[in-house]
Amino acid sequence: MNKTVINIADTFIDIIVASKQKPQFGQVELLADSYNIELGGSGAIFTSQFAKLGGDIICLTIIGDDTSGNIIKKRMNDIGINTEYIQTSKQNKTPLGLNISVNNDRAMLTVLGVLEEITINIITEEIINKARHWHIAGYFLLDNLIPAWPEFLKRIKQKGITCSLDTNWAPNGNWEQVIELFPFIDVFLPNENEAIAITGKSNYQEAGKELSQQIPFVVIKRGADGASVFQKGEEIPILIKEVWSAPINVIDTTGAGDSFDAGFLYEWLNEKDIKTCLKTAILCGTSCVQELGGIKGQYNNK
Repeated sequence: MNKTVINIADTFIDIIVASKQKPQFGQVELLADSYNIELGGSGAIFTSQFAKLGGDIICLTIIGDDTSGNIIKKRMNDIGINTEYIQTSKQNKTPLGLNISVNNDRAMLTVLGVLEEITINIITEEIINKARHWHIAGYFLLDNLIPAWPEFLKRIKQKGITCSLDTNWAPNGNWEQVIELFPFIDVFLPNENEAIAITGKSNYQEAGKELSQQIPFVVIKRGADGASVFQKGEEIPILIKEVWSAPINVIDTTGAGDSFDAGFLYEWLNEKDIKTCLKTAILCGTSCVQELGGIKGQYNNK
């Protein structure tokens, strides 16, 4: 059986600024506490954490032929991510994310750049034949892929390849688009607000119960309140304190959900029980938030 996880990554160079003060317009200059320049993007952060856990993963993406692209490729190589299938474009810049983190909250500005060039044609038959599992991250940012996903997922499901999905937030509120993927998804990993937005329900429990009637494993991330898995309407919850007893110094939440996803799926693909999947997921997510950026604080069990 193939062991490789495939992920089309929304790969960014992230600039993360940590501050106690929110920015003000009107040419007001304020002092921030720190900053970091790091590999970013939901798919890239997921790939990094999965690799650090010891998983076999291939990252498909396009980066710009620029300084930021060079930084990304070097960082991936340093982490141990397979960069064989990363393409370079001279047409657009490497995507950039500006994250301003203030008091456990954050604001984000995104430049899509070369992401607009990523289409379903980035996937070859060679890649499909390597896959055991396909993870979709950054669904709404990779909008050229949206029309192609249903037919593609149907095709790979027929080959016995399992699929997972983390949509992230929908900038345009077009949540209904994701519903057509549900028949092909084995593991859905929204956060609490995303699950509520997709279903229109008033709380995460109602949302989880509804989603789990359509998807075998619905994993809802609840931040400081832990997480829950829903299967056929039944909830399996976990609290962070069940996994992490030491004090948690939250510096930046960038990438915490993607690291959580990697932890859960790593154990799930190794056929571990749900509680073990949740514990590793919480370990990865909690570790991530204690450093600036989505990569530096990731859990490494090698």
